Amino acid sequence: MELKGSSSSEPVTVVIVRDIKPSRIADFEQWVKDINQVVRKFDGYLGMDVIRPGDHAHAEYVIVLRFEEYEHSRAWMSSSARAAWVKKSEEMTLGETYIEEAHGFEPWFTLPDHSTFSAPPAKYKMSLLTILAIYPPLMATSTILAVLFRGWPGYLLILISVILLVPAMTYFIMPWMTRLFRFWLYPETAAS
Repeated sequence: MELKGSSSSEPVTVVIVRDIKPSRIADFEQWVKDINQVVRKFDGYLGMDVIRPGDHAHAEYVIVLRFEEYEHSRAWMSSSARAAWVKKSEEMTLGETYIEEAHGFEPWFTLPDHSTFSAPPAKYKMSLLTILAIYPPLMATSTILAVLFRGWPGYLLILISVILLVPAMTYFIMPWMTRLFRFWLYPETAAS
């Protein structure tokens, strides 16, 4: 089990991939609920997402944990509490655990239709694509809000813009942009 990543004060996303024995899926579902109750007590924990398998014959679970910064993720990943819970899951799982860390905006640049993990794109590519992705919706949102809420303070309009745009960027715009610019972000996968 190799953990990729380096020290950073940026937000950290930890991706864990496990194959579950088909006969133990219900047990593993309970395990996920229980371990979530434990990890949420750790400093800097921001949340957990679980991507469940579509095919129970090949039950691959992807667990995504988010932390405020690297030190918080390290505290959890090296804790005795986590080790005990991982040990409890061993009889439910098959093969090795795959773990990868992503820092900052790297999770925005994940290929949603790509089941294998690859290195994140170069930071300059992530920066350029983020600017390209955020500028048009930011201009549109700012213009519409300025018309709808004429006379409101600028800082409040910016806050409303951020509240609207961050979820849109996370769930819709960046996944779409990542697929659209896949050939440039991930040239090694463009040919496949």
